[in-house]
Amino acid sequence: MLIALIAALALTLVPPADAVRVQRAVRTEHVRVVDQATVPLIVEGNRPFVELTFNKADGSTRTARFLLDTGGGGFLMTESLAHDLGMQWGATMHEEGTEFAVPTTQPLVFVKDFPLDLNPKRVLVLVGKTNMLPPAAPGSAEGMIPGHVLAQYHVVFDYPAALFTIARTGVLKPKGSAMDMPVSKPQGFPRTELKVAGTTYGFLLDTGASFTMVSELVLSSWGSAHPGWPRDSGAVGDAKTLGGMTIETMTASDAEWGSIPLKELGVVSQRAGTFEKYMSGMMTAPIGGSLAGNVLKHFRVELDYPNQKLYLTPEAAK
Repeated sequence: MLIALIAALALTLVPPADAVRVQRAVRTEHVRVVDQATVPLIVEGNRPFVELTFNKADGSTRTARFLLDTGGGGFLMTESLAHDLGMQWGATMHEEGTEFAVPTTQPLVFVKDFPLDLNPKRVLVLVGKTNMLPPAAPGSAEGMIPGHVLAQYHVVFDYPAALFTIARTGVLKPKGSAMDMPVSKPQGFPRTELKVAGTTYGFLLDTGASFTMVSELVLSSWGSAHPGWPRDSGAVGDAKTLGGMTIETMTASDAEWGSIPLKELGVVSQRAGTFEKYMSGMMTAPIGGSLAGNVLKHFRVELDYPNQKLYLTPEAAK
């Protein structure tokens, strides 16, 4: 899982000290503080994107489409974008066929007029890349806004209205059905729960993935208890946009998210241990999967990270 790999890398890489000084100096001199911003939310293949604006050293600006990924670990930029911005980096590293570099200069980036506060230790350049999405995914993206960046703010993914809002804490008045949303530190990964056939399961709320995933042990148990639920080998339908390995695809018909029933819950299975061991170690409590775009796209999803609260409004209620 590339996102999990990036999450681990982004917690261990440390840039030169002057990178921090450069970023702070630019921010102090040029950034106008605003409390919130709302921009179009572009949804393709069940994944949400926004247009970011970067300030270049010559005073001009450059826009770029970025994936909004609550389950992502590093603020990622393609090499082509980093070159356009005049950024520099030193030695590179390789992990599972992907080449990364830590920039020695930092980007200054905005959602509309809202400046994003980046941690220089967790900004990475994807060397040799012009698109960071999996080959099977529709569209393209020049980078990714990860969980730890979003976790500083109060954000709204309004899928039905095609709008994304980002705000400082205390600015927005929440609306929708409320539930707890524990957020892990320093990853910034939000946790939620679903009830399936009367049993509660923990999930990573993962906007960056196109299709909901569970452990193969979870899917197997559902299949044994509910042989009538549709079940196929490999990826089927929208699940094909995930990329990577998929063991099986299933549609569960008895699921609830908080007090809201889900008409159907499409999931794919991943190797046992991916969620129970590896990803659970990055969460506030164990999880059995990640809740993704095929479900999220039917909701206005409001994440009050500082207060660790989630607010849901189903599309039919808007």
